[in-house]
Amino acid sequence: MSDQVQTKQPVLQVVRASFPMSGSAPVMVPLAEKPVQNHTPADPGTAQPTEPAQGSASAPVPVVVPEPAKDKAPAAAPSAEAVATTKETSAGSEKTQDPCAEVTRRVALVIDDEPANRDFLVRLLEQAQMDVTGASTGEEALQISARMDCIHLLAVDNHLPDIKGVELVRRLRERYPKACIVMATMLDERALMAKAFEHGCDVFMVKPHGFMELFQRLQSDQLDSLMTEPQVIDQYGLRPYRG
Repeated sequence: MSDQVQTKQPVLQVVRASFPMSGSAPVMVPLAEKPVQNHTPADPGTAQPTEPAQGSASAPVPVVVPEPAKDKAPAAAPSAEAVATTKETSAGSEKTQDPCAEVTRRVALVIDDEPANRDFLVRLLEQAQMDVTGASTGEEALQISARMDCIHLLAVDNHLPDIKGVELVRRLRERYPKACIVMATMLDERALMAKAFEHGCDVFMVKPHGFMELFQRLQSDQLDSLMTEPQVIDQYGLRPYRG
């Protein structure tokens, strides 16, 4: 047919069903042609599907690709001022926890069952500007220590009626880890010295020679120097303990 205008083949697009059946062929729908409408009268009681607009194509569902998580920037190092402030705060907390931090005068406890020896040492320490309390037994000393949070110096006689002095030294050291503990005895025995230092004694003082040496140290505010290493005070003066 020569005078019949040849019609171009419409471009076809493959549209797949939303839920294709296995093995089903793709549906070929011409984009340039409008599908033939069914003019059969519709049943009034039956809902009819809405017809898509002519020439419109189903838009593809956009796929949202999440962006890769960005690495967080490293935290900035604290400044020197911040570090210094932290150290000062920590130091302030430690001072607050120290029971002796607010004490203006140093405190001492003298334990001796001989009234003459106890009273003499109490008066001696009072002249060294210390607040001094005396006890005649180990039990009395423990009762006093239970009420006193701060003690700087403890002078313990070895021969007590209810407890050995070295054992009392051990128990008082647990109660007061920062106090200076002096074992006062008339016995200059190496074995007793070793046991006293093993239980936490700072100074082994042989009576009566060591009283004045101890007083001179306390009067010149050298109590802390007695705690640098184990020391002995006897007729030869103050010397380091060599074991």
